[in-house]
Amino acid sequence: MIGSLDKAMGRVCDAFGIAASLVIAFLALSVGAEVIVRNLGLPAFGWTLEMCEYGLLVVTFLGAPWVLRRHEHISVDVLTRKVSPSVLRVLLTVSDLIATIACLLLAYYATQAAFHAWVKGSLLFKYLVVPQWIVLSVLPVGITLLAVEFLLRIWRRFVLEPAADPA
Repeated sequence: MIGSLDKAMGRVCDAFGIAASLVIAFLALSVGAEVIVRNLGLPAFGWTLEMCEYGLLVVTFLGAPWVLRRHEHISVDVLTRKVSPSVLRVLLTVSDLIATIACLLLAYYATQAAFHAWVKGSLLFKYLVVPQWIVLSVLPVGITLLAVEFLLRIWRRFVLEPAADPA
């Protein structure tokens, strides 16, 4: 059952990784188009900066589980290069557990914030008028997926790869 969850999580992470890359492409194109339009003396779009703000939020929180799953995140290996494989396995497991707890706490509070924004009908007034809950809903989704991925890393470390290099 956990194996099926792991495969499904891989597909979800891949989908969010693709979505994040499409958002980055959209942001790059829109900023480039805005520069061209301004240099031609035409009126600026107005929404570009705001979309970049929202896009960076989406890329960060939906792309993070994909990056973690692929082991492409930044890691400090000064200590982990110096310890034995068994100690390394314990250190990585403890750090994954701490990260899981932190993610679950953050997801809880992010969910509360998004829910309260939805109940109150809060709007973000900038160039675009956007319901705040839509923007905030990205946080609990991404953070919860991070928590699941941290737990799956522990499972893979002990079930799928017990004799392999734990890093």
